[in-house]
Amino acid sequence: MKKFFLRVLMAFLFVGASAGLIIYFFFPQVLLSFVQWQYEQASGVIEKSAQVDGYNVTYYEGGKGEPLVLIHGFGDRKLSFVQTVRWLTPHFRVILPEVPGFGNTAHDPGRIYSIRGQVDFFHKFFKKLGLKSFALGGNSMGGHISVAYALHHPKQVKRLLLLDATGLHVKSIPPPYKDPASSIQNREDFHKYMKKVFYKIPAIPRSFEEFLIKRMGADFVWQNRVRSDIRRGKDYILNEKLSGIKMPTLLLWGDSDQIVLPAIGHAFRKEIPHATWVTMKHCGHSPQYERPRETAEIVLRFLQKKSQPAEKR
Repeated sequence: MKKFFLRVLMAFLFVGASAGLIIYFFFPQVLLSFVQWQYEQASGVIEKSAQVDGYNVTYYEGGKGEPLVLIHGFGDRKLSFVQTVRWLTPHFRVILPEVPGFGNTAHDPGRIYSIRGQVDFFHKFFKKLGLKSFALGGNSMGGHISVAYALHHPKQVKRLLLLDATGLHVKSIPPPYKDPASSIQNREDFHKYMKKVFYKIPAIPRSFEEFLIKRMGADFVWQNRVRSDIRRGKDYILNEKLSGIKMPTLLLWGDSDQIVLPAIGHAFRKEIPHATWVTMKHCGHSPQYERPRETAEIVLRFLQKKSQPAEKR
């Protein structure tokens, strides 16, 4: 009898391992979805959706307290801040929206995806969620949208958080949202891209890499369309408008960012002299991915301070 149960157990283990290998090599998106679910569970957020003018947008929401909205960057999705908000949902009602044109939202060629267009969309979205005043921030393009939103709706934004944000033009640095020469087509291209984004590249299984390469290639033409909308639209370059930022502001930059260089951060700092400046050493373009807990701790200290004197870290 013991031998029988042992054989049954071994059979189940073999079938389970075989299924795991099949998923790993042929259906990596299933494993990615499982990892995403684990992040959601750990951070206490759930996925929701809302419609604004007939356009459906998904978002994460979790936690209780004062509202905190964090917006992802170009080419990213609402998952961007999920790891970080694990340490924020105990203190805030956190909302992580998908930016129209990215993630699970529709690629509608009839829409305009300029920064001003995104600001107008989020104004309606926030109204639908009943948000009257809140802390607002984002990474890269998400920071750009956040600054523009704060300029147009300053009474709503209590505090502003900019993580390696774009939206400024600095001499000797190409203007933002320049079309790449070609799409990421192979693992070599992918690794070059990852070196620009991260100071320390995370370990990614090969099957996951290949899945991401295919997805990035499929989005190439569409994302160039969005870049074009941003370049031709309002609020593309904000250098001359930043004097309108009066609310407490956090500028958090990775010192090794090769996508939005630290010089851009210093340009923000020059135009927003009251801002709290934090440099994260040995970090790339996306602190919320590379050092989620440290990013959360910096954000939490900033949001809980009564006064915001400029500081250097």
